[in-house]
Amino acid sequence: MDRPVVTSWGRALLGLGSLGLALAAGIDATANRWRAIDPDRALQVRPGDAVALTLNEDQRQADQEMSPARTAAIAEVARRALRSDPLTAPALRQIAVAEGVAGRHRAADRLVHLSYDLTRRELGTSWLLIEAALDRGDAAGVARHFDEALTTTPLAGEVMYPALSAALFDPGMRAALVPYVRQSRRWMPALMRYALAGGDAGEHVGALVVAAGGLPSSPIYAGLDQQILAGIAAKGEFGIAGGYLRNMRAGGIATDPGFSAATTDARFGPFAWAFADEQAVSGRRDEAGRLQVRVSTARPLKVAVRTLVLPAGRYRFSQKVEAPDDDVVAAAKWEVQCLPGNRPAWSLELPVRKASSHYAGQFAIPADCPGQQLSLIVAGRGDEEDAEIVVDGLELTRQN
Repeated sequence: MDRPVVTSWGRALLGLGSLGLALAAGIDATANRWRAIDPDRALQVRPGDAVALTLNEDQRQADQEMSPARTAAIAEVARRALRSDPLTAPALRQIAVAEGVAGRHRAADRLVHLSYDLTRRELGTSWLLIEAALDRGDAAGVARHFDEALTTTPLAGEVMYPALSAALFDPGMRAALVPYVRQSRRWMPALMRYALAGGDAGEHVGALVVAAGGLPSSPIYAGLDQQILAGIAAKGEFGIAGGYLRNMRAGGIATDPGFSAATTDARFGPFAWAFADEQAVSGRRDEAGRLQVRVSTARPLKVAVRTLVLPAGRYRFSQKVEAPDDDVVAAAKWEVQCLPGNRPAWSLELPVRKASSHYAGQFAIPADCPGQQLSLIVAGRGDEEDAEIVVDGLELTRQN
């Protein structure tokens, strides 16, 4: 298994300097609620309360950079807590930090594991164990401790998702997370949505799902295929998109321009047709698999758009077009743009007539055009009278 790239994400997000902030954000779920929310008030009522003492120190140090002097001071408070309650996991963890900063690593390790043996719900201890696994290059250990924290501590996501999302670029970390995708762990969809919302991890989430063989058939993943495919396309990672669609048993739609049930299924995100539905222009697929278009403006507007993944080469594109109403003039045009970058690649004018007319054209997809946006642009007469257009029989044939 590949070693996680510790310097790229681990130390920046999991270092001791952020430990207090992490704990303030993900307050220890094992503490009684009143002690966790307002430890200052708790200490006024019960000055020696162990959990309140340790949480108060976590929150007080949240915005402070850790130093040997500061960790020693925190450890002294932790020892006071242990005199009140010898099995207080946060206090053991705080003393472990101080021991580690002082260079007494064996003692620190023993204290961390004692805290861990007492409870799997102490978020700070999980944080230190994740950091230790990072230092060892143990991606499976990192994933295991993330899973324990996210499973046992309700608020852990606030702390863990930013770190874990940042780690998805690393193939070793993705490989370690594959079992948790397949097991449909409850936190996995939330992590994916968090990573996708940031806008920079679409291809990494997609690569994780491809490595897992696709999303399991589970309600917790509902709607995620569409979001992930949109994120992959936005990053221009069309190779990953092809693998993702194949896992969905829909690899063929990437090269099929027609108006089928599959190519109009919203699960496939931008790789399915998106139809306009506005006052000036609208489109819909009818029961016969044709595209019915209505347009009431002379201004050219896109009525149908989708993304294809055509290999480089020459293609022949053909279809039938008709206007059911003799008295209404309408026009249509196909456009192909290369993605990423929306570079014009080809267009075909379709003068619409009453009788069904056949139009065909040829175009080339260059090697630097990994994805393509296919768009149908239509216009009417412009007197607010609806023009109707029917498009049928789309075919795309590779010539070489």
